[in-house]
Order: sequence, then C-alpha cells, then structure tokens
Amino acid sequence: MRSGSSFTGDVFRSHPNSLYLFEPMQYLSQSVGNNEIPYVNGTTRSYDKSQLHEVHAEMIINLLLCRFEDVPFQVFKTSHFLYHNHLGQHYSCSQRIKDSVTGMRQQCIPDLIKKCKGANSFTIKFITVRMQAISIIMKLLPEVHVIHLVRDPRPVLLSQIHVGQIDKTKIENESSSHCKILQNDLAETKENIYQNNFHRQKYEDLAHDPLGQFQGLFNLSGLEFSHAVQNRVKSIAMKKGMMSKCLYCSEKGGAMATSLQWRVSSNYSIVHAIQEQCVNVIDKLGYVLVNSTNDLRNTKISLMKW
Repeated sequence: MRSGSSFTGDVFRSHPNSLYLFEPMQYLSQSVGNNEIPYVNGTTRSYDKSQLHEVHAEMIINLLLCRFEDVPFQVFKTSHFLYHNHLGQHYSCSQRIKDSVTGMRQQCIPDLIKKCKGANSFTIKFITVRMQAISIIMKLLPEVHVIHLVRDPRPVLLSQIHVGQIDKTKIENESSSHCKILQNDLAETKENIYQNNFHRQKYEDLAHDPLGQFQGLFNLSGLEFSHAVQNRVKSIAMKKGMMSKCLYCSEKGGAMATSLQWRVSSNYSIVHAIQEQCVNVIDKLGYVLVNSTNDLRNTKISLMKW
C-alpha cells in the first residue's frame, strides 16, 4: 500500500485493448483458512492458511489463462471492478445477479472470457500477493512478465499513517511487520527464475522520471509505448497547478513533488522508529539512512536509469 501500484496499474491499463484487474486476490487473502470458498463452476473448497501462496498462484494462473469458471465467485463480485471502467458492464451484471453462482456463470462470465481472450495485454495489480506465489507462477508460465514495485519504507508507512491505515502509536510493530514481508519478498527474488522477465522498480524513479521509466517497463513487457500511454503518464504524474486531494486515486499530478513531501513534513522521531525496524531493507534497496531532521530534509536521492 502507498507505493504507487494504482498509478502503475493505471498506466498499463491505458494500453489499447488491454484487460486490467485491480486487486482480484484480496477476497482470497482474507478468506483462505477462514471460510468455505464457492467457485464459479459450482464447486466449494476449504483451505488451510498455510496454502495461501499456492492458492494465490493457482487462481492467478487461471485468471491469466482466461479460465474464469475455475476462480472463486466472489472475486468477480468485488467493488474493485469499479476502479476500471472498461469492466463496468461486467460489474453491473455481477450486481444484478446478486449471490447467484449460476447467474454469474451463465450471464456475466462468458463476456468477460471473450474480452480476456481478445485482449492485447493483460495486467493484474496486487498488494496482498507475496513473491512465493509469483515464483510458482513464473515456473509454470515463464512468459509472464513481473514488475516488483518497491518504495522506501519510510514514506510508505508515513503515508499509511496519514490516510488512517495504521496507528502511529504502533509504528514499531507496523514497521517490523512491513519490512519483514518486504525482506522475504527480496530474498525470494534471488531465485534463478527471476533472471528473465522480471524487474524491480523503485517508485521514486517512476515519480522523478515517469516517461523514461515507463518506456523501460513497456519495452520489458514487449508493449508499445504509444502516444495514448504517454499522454496517460503525463495526465497522472506530470500535471501542473492544482493537485487532486483524493487519497486513493492515481491522478494527482506533481508526482515528483509528492514523492519528496515526506522529507519536509515528517516527524523525525517517527522516521527514526521506522529506520530502527527497517534498516536492512532500506540498505538493500539502496536508500540512505538519516540521522537528524537536517539529514532528512537534505539527503539527495540517487535515481536509476534504464
């Protein structure tokens, strides 16, 4: 959360005739090990929490191969479909059939499968899926391209405090949890399968050089960096003047200034608490530790170029 994933997904969504899914695994992330899970094909399954990575991998593969009948019913009922208006027709259908699995299978899924099979590109954005699941997918579908979007843990957690996702009085525990997950993801990507079709992308680089960085990502993915896509990058990240104040939308403008705002507006004691828990991750990702309020406001960022 708060690492530019909606921004990045929105740009890939702008590729002509694309299919884009916004967080389709959140339902499974919350339900595996807790609830019986009904599928579009009419079956019901139960899982143990220890199976989460395997379940994520299986369901993501089914999505990528347009096997939507073999995906949980509730995945297609989520309000996240509202975030991409090219699926507005499907969302309306899914709301109309209410809780009818048969209705979903017969009335809504066929059109979605048709759109999937006819799409020029298929992008899925996740924040609840870990790299253990992605490793399984890359072994079975080596043609898949993976972008691991990362951001300095300090502005990530400060932003989560700002929007009310975490309590600043629990910042040590929240920082520890966040950075353990990130550290595990970084360790997983040392596997040989990550030599091809994989790129770790720093959010800070996207914010400071949106056109150059996205051109690199589109080249990696084998997609044309068209004028339509370039214009979408500009409208999201490079607008001047009045900025949007929305918390969760991507179209805010002024990405570079926004990415640096935490350095001049943050309480150093909170920054220091995050650093204490995340020092190894901050170092591995190549960010600079700060030792005072003055350091916080004046430390330069080193950007990577394609």
